This record gives sequence, structure tokens and C-alpha cells, in this order.
Amino acid sequence: MSCIVTGIEKRVSGMTINKQSLRFGNLEQFEEHFVCTEAKRLLRQRIPPDQVQMKLLPAGKKPFAINLHALARLKLLKKSRGKSRMTAEEMQLQREQTEKNERDWYERQELMKSCSKSWVEEMTGGPNKCQVPHGGTCIRPDIFYDNEFNREGRCRPCPYHEHCLCANKQLK
Repeated sequence: MSCIVTGIEKRVSGMTINKQSLRFGNLEQFEEHFVCTEAKRLLRQRIPPDQVQMKLLPAGKKPFAINLHALARLKLLKKSRGKSRMTAEEMQLQREQTEKNERDWYERQELMKSCSKSWVEEMTGGPNKCQVPHGGTCIRPDIFYDNEFNREGRCRPCPYHEHCLCANKQLK
């Protein structure tokens, strides 16, 4: 019989053929699912079928397509356990990518700081400049003009009234 993984011809006893023919239904089904013991041993160690084929393929024979459906039925097609091991080159690439991402993150943080600083200076007039007439937000939103009990004008009781840059400032 010919192994479906390696293509190696193996002798099989009559008793094994009868037993396996009953298990698979007929002789043709058994031949379609026959895997030699060496290939079974390697497949159970979770080695991929194409690597098993390359390892056990006789010299002079070309690789052929493996019936993965048949191997799955025999429960010989298994996923590798855990993480696959990374090569040194892959580890170096991952380390370089991580370092690049960190540099980019710090550059973005610096850009955001510089942008927000310039925006604040532009909106408030910044140090040693006159204040911009519009822009900014209320320093004390808890006593802003929505306070209906305020009779002196909506923003007049606020202690920060003189320095407020709120565009909605109301003094009535």
C-alpha cells in the first residue's frame, strides 16, 4: 500500500487489511486513508504534513498534494501548540518596530504640547501680549449666566470677571 503523506510503498498484512477495511467500509477507502507509521509518528508530534513529506520523501520522488481532509478524519492534522518560535531576524524586526513606535509616540506628544501651547497663547493673548477679544471659556461655569438668581448681571459677581475671555460674557 502507498502512504498518502510520503508516497512510500509499505507491505500490509492480510489481517490488518481486513480489520481496516471493516473500519473504513471497504478496501478503496482504506487505501485512500493509509498513512505509514513513520509519518503517523511525526504527525502526532504536531509537525506539519508538508514538512513530514519533505523529511520522509524518498530520493528522486517529487512532492505531491496531500489529502488534508483524510488526515483530519484520522485526527492526525493538529495545530501546533502555543506560540511558534520566532527567528532572530523576526525578533530584531519586532524590536526595531517597537522602538520606532515609541519614538513616533514621543514625537506626537511633543507636537501636541507645542500645538496646544500655541493655541492657548493665540486665544488668550499669551505672555506680554494683549488679550484677544473673542475666545476662551468661562473660568467659573458654576456661576455663569445660567444662574437665574443673579440680579447684578450674569457675570458681574464673578471674581474673575476682569480677566475673563469668554465670548458669551454678559454684564446686564
